[in-house]
Amino acid sequence: MQKIILTLLFFFIIDIVNAQDNTEKPEIKVNTAFQPGEELIYELKYGVVKGGEAKLTIGLAEVGYGYLFHAKAIAYTTGMVGKFATIYDIYESYFDMTTGYPIKSIRNVTENRYKRYNEELFNRDSNAVYSLKSGRHDVPANCLDLVSAFYFARKFVFDQKFTKNETLSLYTWLNEKLYKVMLRYKKTEIVKTKFGKIECLKFVPVLDENLSMFKKEEDMEAWFSNDGNYVPIKIRVNMPFASVHCDLKSYKNLKNTDGALK
Repeated sequence: MQKIILTLLFFFIIDIVNAQDNTEKPEIKVNTAFQPGEELIYELKYGVVKGGEAKLTIGLAEVGYGYLFHAKAIAYTTGMVGKFATIYDIYESYFDMTTGYPIKSIRNVTENRYKRYNEELFNRDSNAVYSLKSGRHDVPANCLDLVSAFYFARKFVFDQKFTKNETLSLYTWLNEKLYKVMLRYKKTEIVKTKFGKIECLKFVPVLDENLSMFKKEEDMEAWFSNDGNYVPIKIRVNMPFASVHCDLKSYKNLKNTDGALK
C-alpha cells in the first residue's frame, strides 16, 4: 500500500500543474518562471509517518550547436516506509527552451522487484512519439511528456487570471499511453508554510467516474505559489484509510526572489 501511495503522489505532484489545452501553439514569450539550477525537494508523509521524497531539478544540455532544457524528477522511499517498499523512479525530459515542447524523454524506474527503462522521441512534424519499447504512436499536436508538462505550465499557463471553477486540460504522454489531465481552479488563498505565509493558487482534479479513485474533488488538493515562480507548495490526498501529505521541504535558485520564497 505504501508503494501505491508514493507512486500516486509522485505523478500528482507533476501532473497537477498540467493546465493547458494544447490544441494551439502557445504564444512565444520570455521565460520568467524558472531558470537552470533550480531545485525543489518535497517530503511525502503517510499520516504522521514520513514515507519518501521527490526531487525536481532543471539544467541545460548542449545539443549540436544549441541547448535544450534538461529536467529531472526523482521519487524515492525513505524512513520506515523504505524498509517495506523500495521505490526509486527517475523521469527525465529534454525540451525546447523557447516553446517548452519535449524532444526526448527517459523513464527509469525501480519499484521493489519491478524495473523498467525506456526512451521516447517526439516528432512535431508528424505528431508522433517513437518509443524504444513499442515503436511509433500517433499523439495530439503539442503533446507533452510528464516532466516537461510541469515546466510548460509554469511558463505558459499560470501567468494569467483564473475565474472560479475554471477548467483546464492538456494531453500528457506517460508510460506509452496518452492521458488527458483536467484541473479545476478553486481560489487564491494565503497558506501557512515553514517558509512563512504564501499566496497560492488552489486546484483540484476534475473527476472521471470511470478512472478516478476519489469520491469528491476535495479528496485531492494542491496549492502553487502565486509569485511568478508557480512552485507547488503543498498537496493533500485523502485516502479511505489515511491522509497523505506532500510539502515543499527545500528549494534553491528560484527565478523570482522578491516574494515569500527568497
